[in-house]
Amino acid sequence: MNSVISVLTDHATILLAGVAIIEGVLAAWLIRRIDDMRMRLRRAREAADQAARTAALAAPGGIDPEIVIQLLRSGQAVTLDVVRDLMAQRELADAASETRQL
Repeated sequence: MNSVISVLTDHATILLAGVAIIEGVLAAWLIRRIDDMRMRLRRAREAADQAARTAALAAPGGIDPEIVIQLLRSGQAVTLDVVRDLMAQRELADAASETRQL
């Protein structure tokens, strides 16, 4: 037991430097992984936006793709009823702004 303690105390600086190097390498690897995941997330978000636009344009009744994307980004459920309600609200707001301008 004393021999183990003496080895640790005699070589504490070397052991500490080794642990620091290992932690530095691990931190650099994790930072690189985070950057890769952010890029994947950005690409996935862009693909989801494009898919939402395409689906909204292909849907019957002329659904506004921007409303679908707005709902997806806010985390709300994208149901036909919610989309139609938001479209009606937007149309009312547009009509109100047009009458104010006249």
